[in-house]
Amino acid sequence: MISRKNVHRKLYEYVVDELGLQIIRGDYRPGETLPNEEALCKEFDVSRGVLREAMKVLIQKGLLESKTKTGTFVRLSNSWNLFDPDVLIWKYETGAKPEFLKNIMEVRRIIEPEAARLAAERASVLEVKRIQAIYDDMRCTISDKGGYSSEEFIRVDLEFHTAILEACHNELLAQIGRTMRRALLTARQSDRHDLAAQKHTLLTHIAILEAIAAHKPEEAYHANQALITQVWRDMQQQWEQEEKPS
Repeated sequence: MISRKNVHRKLYEYVVDELGLQIIRGDYRPGETLPNEEALCKEFDVSRGVLREAMKVLIQKGLLESKTKTGTFVRLSNSWNLFDPDVLIWKYETGAKPEFLKNIMEVRRIIEPEAARLAAERASVLEVKRIQAIYDDMRCTISDKGGYSSEEFIRVDLEFHTAILEACHNELLAQIGRTMRRALLTARQSDRHDLAAQKHTLLTHIAILEAIAAHKPEEAYHANQALITQVWRDMQQQWEQEEKPS
């Protein structure tokens, strides 16, 4: 049985998601005041308490600002918290997906090779074992003995890179990794995934793992750099294929 508290939570999360999408999609322009509480409660079929809770969340995400007597209005997009996983996902769902992924890949290209270098310098024995275990899981998802699951491969692939960021022993890098992981998981689910291409990426993943395990920072850096370049090239080729007339 679902408690009233859980129902309340699900309702406010629904409002957060719907209203957040509307704002980022441009249904409400920056500086525009939202409809009053009565109108929004009617639109989403929720109580004032649920609506106010949702508004607080969207204010925390930088999408809205509330002022006494003037109401709640939409903030400029440069105020939105783009490191918030929900905001990243809304941007992906409402915008040009190639452009979104290009931005994400540029961030990865800047962060991940350096993270691999730091992990090679700082990772403990247990952290190396964890990265190894995740790599083994990646390999199992594309094993010839079992059915191939692109969704599972993506999930474990992102776990691999998150584990490397955590092995840097830098809280900011770890937080960035967790934030990007959720957005990338959503974004990559809609991509086509070729089994042969995924098998090829295992070669670059094992190169990263071996360099970290051997505590060779420069090798780890260049191996991760090669992986990002390969992934970006594969994405571009996919988009070119999709743009060709059938």
